[in-house]
Amino acid sequence: MNLYLFLSVAVIFCFPTEDLVKDYAKFNIPYTGQWFSGYLRINDDGSKQFHYFMFPQQNKNLTDESPVILWLNGGPGCSSLYGALNENGPFVFNLGTNDLRVNSYSWTNTAHMFYLESPATVGFSYGDEHTSDASSAKDNLQAVIQFFNKFPELSTHQFYISGESYAGTYIPLLANEIIEYNKIATKRINLIGLMIGNGCTDYTECTIEAKRFPIHKFEFMHSHHLISEKLWEEIDAQRDNCFNSTAQYCKDLYAKTQEEINLNYEFYYNPYNIYGKCYQMPITKFNGETIQRSKMTLDPFDRQPGTVPSCSEAQGLFYYFTNPEFLKAINIDTSKLTKEWEDCSSTIKYTKDPRATYYLYPKLIKTGLKILKFSGDVDGVVPITGTFFWLNNLQNEIGLHTIEPWRSWTIPGNKSGEDQNAGNVWILDGLWFVTIRNAGHMVPMDQPMAALIMINNFIYDIPLPN
Repeated sequence: MNLYLFLSVAVIFCFPTEDLVKDYAKFNIPYTGQWFSGYLRINDDGSKQFHYFMFPQQNKNLTDESPVILWLNGGPGCSSLYGALNENGPFVFNLGTNDLRVNSYSWTNTAHMFYLESPATVGFSYGDEHTSDASSAKDNLQAVIQFFNKFPELSTHQFYISGESYAGTYIPLLANEIIEYNKIATKRINLIGLMIGNGCTDYTECTIEAKRFPIHKFEFMHSHHLISEKLWEEIDAQRDNCFNSTAQYCKDLYAKTQEEINLNYEFYYNPYNIYGKCYQMPITKFNGETIQRSKMTLDPFDRQPGTVPSCSEAQGLFYYFTNPEFLKAINIDTSKLTKEWEDCSSTIKYTKDPRATYYLYPKLIKTGLKILKFSGDVDGVVPITGTFFWLNNLQNEIGLHTIEPWRSWTIPGNKSGEDQNAGNVWILDGLWFVTIRNAGHMVPMDQPMAALIMINNFIYDIPLPN
């Protein structure tokens, strides 16, 4: 079936009553289904616990065997509740406001959605602030195990791990942990596939080394005429010399790039979506206090303490998640928290693996996992140029056959015969690569219909329409 239009009704399951969110209607939330919010115990003494949301699937045309999708936002250190309430949950904010609306293209139309705040100190999760790629993967495995212990009815369902940005690192590492766990477990996790949007994958993308001279960002800026041809020629001539270099001439090229796209002059270039709106107003919390925006940089995660990333939209999130009554309603244990909720943690101490996760893909593909890589084509944070770079390398290195050559795909218009171009698709052995036209870093937020059609067709092995 091709899922274009969705009729949503609440499907009732016998899930943990202690985590059930009650009386949420008084907070003007346009939703009538079940909603679970609680904690997953990560270590034996309970000193580390991860907060989660879960929304059951709501499409009456699906069976009770619909899949479970875990969603992770990136950072490292950013809350997955951003994804739940700004991107693909059953209700989302009208951007720039505190007002929620029904999300007609919620991923609950095709799956049970599980949102995890990870690692520790992210959002409402708590525990040791020191973490790494390796330790967060093990912690996330424990979170998944505990989730299925809480929701045993879902433990045999197909399980997909999804997310965006630095989740491109979290997801393959967690998948690898599950693969190894399943070799010895009496109760296996039914992992079927991965769905990664604008994800950090290769060592040339989001590592500390790449950050010094982000060549793929420069390539992207050049392709969109954000920097001059003269500057691009200088950058291109030094690409090998400047990668992971602290040489002054490399720093000067970086600085020139910022100047040319006006970052130093606050001209509102939005790195998350270069054609999108840049939100500049301070964030207002529930008590009326305000939080200032960080100064713009090529890397939006380089920000001053106590600020929110420049251009990103988190107004409604901060308003709700600083309301004590709302926190009580969603079962938050505030006695364990050392700080207020943040969209991206300011206290996390995170160590990145310089290898990133490219090295895991041959194993993941060989294991038989389905993999969807998708890219919003106007994202300047983890741009499509880097994804193309490592996908071409992967195909050549392990001999992946092209199953379906590069082609366009479409979404329906308002009337019959008005289908619109949605992007492109390229299918290799065990891997789909899909681009989403006019979407930035947060694909489900920018192009919700296209995002839902894409993941539904991927899950059910339906070719994307053309």
